[in-house]
Amino acid sequence: MVRLRSALAVFSISCTLMLSAATRIDDPKTFVTDVYRRLIATRSGDSSYTPPEDIYSPRLAKLFRDDKRKAKGEVGCLEILFWVNGQDYAIRDLTVTSADQGPDRKIVTAKFMNIDRTEEIRFDFLRNGRRWLLDEVHSASATPWTLSEILKCTQ
Repeated sequence: MVRLRSALAVFSISCTLMLSAATRIDDPKTFVTDVYRRLIATRSGDSSYTPPEDIYSPRLAKLFRDDKRKAKGEVGCLEILFWVNGQDYAIRDLTVTSADQGPDRKIVTAKFMNIDRTEEIRFDFLRNGRRWLLDEVHSASATPWTLSEILKCTQ
């Protein structure tokens, strides 16, 4: 009985830790800056980093799920790391700005050089209750794109 109680206590603590591990975005600009900081460190060989996937609005999360389902284990519609507008990256000269679009919407813009290209990526965040979620991503670079439109491709 003591072992069962100990196992239940460990299980309960594990569940609590897993629930608290969800990404919480208190400030979209700070969050985006941190993602790029980690990507830059990864390219420098300091760490391995993949941006979190639990940050999307229900609409965008559904598009990612549908794309993954349709891809059946293969590469889906999104063939790039949207954060850098490419598969390869060496980010420098990063600036991140933020603009309020009302009390529950923010647009965060990241401008940087990726290898030899100037990039401008815009992130549309919305507040869902007390949590900020990423609702859309746009590239305003030489070849513009919108993330939700990429995810709707036919494979």
